[in-house]
Amino acid sequence: MKSVGKTIDCGQDERAQTTQDFAIGISIFLLTVGFTFGFLPSLLTPFGSPLGDDITAKTDRVAATLIAENNVDGEPRTLNYSQLESFLASTNSESALQDHFGLRSTADINITIVNVTDTGTRTPLQRASGTNLTAGTTYEGQTPAASTTRVIVVTGGRCDVQCFVVVKVW
Repeated sequence: MKSVGKTIDCGQDERAQTTQDFAIGISIFLLTVGFTFGFLPSLLTPFGSPLGDDITAKTDRVAATLIAENNVDGEPRTLNYSQLESFLASTNSESALQDHFGLRSTADINITIVNVTDTGTRTPLQRASGTNLTAGTTYEGQTPAASTTRVIVVTGGRCDVQCFVVVKVW
């Protein structure tokens, strides 16, 4: 069998990559990279927090102030029950809480003292009158809220296992 070889005549067009080829290629590459970095954050947005750090800081500040103002001297995280009950009763309206803690007038706030029972059930701590030891607006869950929880002890043996201060701002 005889092999037949053909030669392809390229003529005089034996050039390599030119400056124009490089410019077009790098432009397409940069546009692709720019589009990817521009579009990628919008893909991750649904997984981001809808709350700013300022609201979270406010809940921390409110919880720390509440504990500091109602603290029993010399006992960390131990709150005086009668003083706490009096404070929450006097600042039960949202505007009173906003004024006391320096929050803007559009901020909603809820403070709840939670009791944990032996079975692990968490219920609001009860006042002597039988009402919940809470202040502010009841959180309904329609909007995102920042929440801070602190473990506390309430004087008078009012906590079964332990108690929490739960502060929500939205």
